[in-house]
Amino acid sequence: MTPTRRQTQTRPASPADAKLGTSIETPCLYDEAMAYQRPSIADVALEVGASLSEGDESGALRLAIRCVELFEHAPVDERWGLVAFEPVATGDARFDALLAAITEYLCAREGVLAPTWVDDPRRFLDQWWFVSGIHSLHADAIAHSPISFARRGVFITAGALAYA
Repeated sequence: MTPTRRQTQTRPASPADAKLGTSIETPCLYDEAMAYQRPSIADVALEVGASLSEGDESGALRLAIRCVELFEHAPVDERWGLVAFEPVATGDARFDALLAAITEYLCAREGVLAPTWVDDPRRFLDQWWFVSGIHSLHADAIAHSPISFARRGVFITAGALAYA
């Protein structure tokens, strides 16, 4: 959304100006041009891919999991737009499957059909991925992974999608 003109506010330039009743016009710092826009799953995939290309797998994982929080804090009428468009490949099949699993999970919780891109065969793993990487947590991950994750071969532990 592009504003037709920048919004301004009128304020005194100094305390002395306030006493004299003179003022200046300054641009508002929080006008429409600077409004916050939540990243979509497609935006997050680009960031995940960038993190992976830098060798930062834990950062990529944090970015992907943060989608849950961003989605849940978004106004209800904006949520579908956050997941509707298919993200580009991240360069790692595990993270492509993870983003599809997160999207399907969020849509199921919202009670809406997931976008068709989540069923792309490239978003399913041939070999299971235990996201925690800790062997002793595999049983917990198998028991607690939501179906949208498990059917793709992505296994997360209980509470992995919770945020502080």
